[in-house]
Formats: sequence, C-alpha cells, structure tokens
Amino acid sequence: MAKERFFLELEPSEAVMKSWPHVVIVGGGFAGLKAAHRLAGKPVRVTLVDKRNFNLFQPLLYQVASGLVSEADVATPLRLLLAKAANVQVLLGEVLDLDTDAREVVFNDRRARR
Repeated sequence: MAKERFFLELEPSEAVMKSWPHVVIVGGGFAGLKAAHRLAGKPVRVTLVDKRNFNLFQPLLYQVASGLVSEADVATPLRLLLAKAANVQVLLGEVLDLDTDAREVVFNDRRARR
C-alpha cells in the first residue's frame, strides 16, 4: 500500500534538504527529464525550469492532427512525470540568463540565487 504524502510532511525534511547541493535543470525535454529522474531520490535538491508545463513528443503531432492519436498521448505534465520525486521541484518560466560566477539563474525577469 502506497503511503500518502502531504505537502507539510516533506521527506526528507526541508531543513535537511537545505544543506544539500542544488542543481538547476533548464528545460523539461528528454535530456532534462532524464537528468531529473537520475537525481530523484538522491541527496540533492533539483529545480527543473521550463517555459511549458508539459513534455511534448513532437514526432507524433501529425498523428494527433489526423485524429489517430489522442493529445494526452503526446503531451504529459512535467509535475506528473516527476510526482514521486520529493527532492525535485518544477517551476514554470523561461530562463533568460545564467550567471555562473554569482550562481544565479535569471528567469521570468527575476534572479534566483542558490
């Protein structure tokens, strides 16, 4: 039986996670999702940033347009794909700049610092 997760019961705790290294993944395509899945459950905080809230498998768009395949079969929400990973956060936004010296990511006209 699967254990229910409530947003106030983070496992591991938020205090523990703050001491972990923080990885920012830009883009929720195949490479970004693979990286997030590989880091899921590891002692690292992961933030995936994408301008769309879904992963789109473009080669099947022709089949969707012709009615052979459902839209749900080619576009899956990123949060759904990473729902079981407690250490992965998905943010909606467009990354405009990376400042590696300052360790900042600029997206949605804001600077996010580690």
